[in-house]
Amino acid sequence: GFSGLLFLQVTHLVIERPQFFHYKPGDYIYLNVPAIATYEWHPFTISSAPEQQETLWLHIRSLGQWTNKLYEYFQQPKPPSPEPKPLSRSLRERRSRHWAQVGA
Repeated sequence: GFSGLLFLQVTHLVIERPQFFHYKPGDYIYLNVPAIATYEWHPFTISSAPEQQETLWLHIRSLGQWTNKLYEYFQQPKPPSPEPKPLSRSLRERRSRHWAQVGA
């Protein structure tokens, strides 16, 4: 038999919560990271509580190519630059779905 622990890599994303952005527990957003895949949007459950006013949290397990690349993208040492990389360029609501673009 197999014995041992499986350690999953988890990316913890913290996104600035726009004003008047409402959601319920269990809601999800579609995430786009152009640096990984320009036109791919992936759904992830929002893991922070709606009462958390300032930020949205996503906990994304590395289970496939895109999520592995996401983990690696945020593990990279950032080259020195005069301005920090914007984490959230657009976060908008479409019907009951939420959309966020990271690192655009």
